[in-house]
Amino acid sequence: MTTEPISSKKPLDRLERLYRLALIVLAAAVLAALLFGISRAAIYKIHEYERGLHLRGGRFLAVDEPGWHIQIPYIDTVIFVKVNERLGYVERISTATADNLTMVVSLQYTYRVTDARTFTLEVDDPERILFEFVQGKLRDVVNRQTMADMMSTRAAFNDVMLSELRTKEAQYGVKFITVQIQSAEPPANVVQAIEDRMVAAQREAQAGAEAAQQKIQADSAFYASQKQADAEAYQIQQRAVAQKGSVDLLLGALSQHPEIAGKYLDYLMTQELKSNSKWVIGQPGTNLTLGNGTTP
Repeated sequence: MTTEPISSKKPLDRLERLYRLALIVLAAAVLAALLFGISRAAIYKIHEYERGLHLRGGRFLAVDEPGWHIQIPYIDTVIFVKVNERLGYVERISTATADNLTMVVSLQYTYRVTDARTFTLEVDDPERILFEFVQGKLRDVVNRQTMADMMSTRAAFNDVMLSELRTKEAQYGVKFITVQIQSAEPPANVVQAIEDRMVAAQREAQAGAEAAQQKIQADSAFYASQKQADAEAYQIQQRAVAQKGSVDLLLGALSQHPEIAGKYLDYLMTQELKSNSKWVIGQPGTNLTLGNGTTP
């Protein structure tokens, strides 16, 4: 009797147990991975800024609100739609105003999706369609405005534009929040012509101001010279009056003293002869003629 067969079976039993344990672990891992994959495919989350369009076999079921939801993998489909406020631009389009003038206009607008089903399932490429709709309405509104209105009443233009856009909100499943015109200006050649006209007007105004200033200066100089001439004439007149008064006083005094008057006249004649060096000597019996034409 020997013990060799019993000892040879023990390693085989251990290998068999290890093999079975490995199969169990592998099966558990595969099952866990399968369950995890199925759970990921079946459970999904909708964020606050989103809405989910739940489709089953291509047919619309419901709009999923924010939170956790379950779907049937490979049968159900969920389309995520952002419903927070979006921004759009219409940049530098040329359009004609009511007074047949061309303007280059830019517009900024914002909107929010209010009906995710309509926006996604009933409108093909909704963002592009909204852009074309806003651009067309912008042309229509500008066509009813004059250039002066476009340049001066932008707030009123924004209100009119917003009311026009809201006429199609239900059709596209959106709500327009703000409309802001960014720029409204004539084309470059028209702007250049306006600037040239403004420069010419400024130069003309400057020339007029300079001419007015020169006229004021000339009038001021004339007034000053006139006042100076009047002052000098007044001074001459006053001196003449003073001299006349002194002569009248002198003559009145001399008339009362004839002997003094004769001597005074001789004195004046002597002074006159001293100041005049020109003598004219006449023939005997004629009067002497002084250089100033007087006869002593």
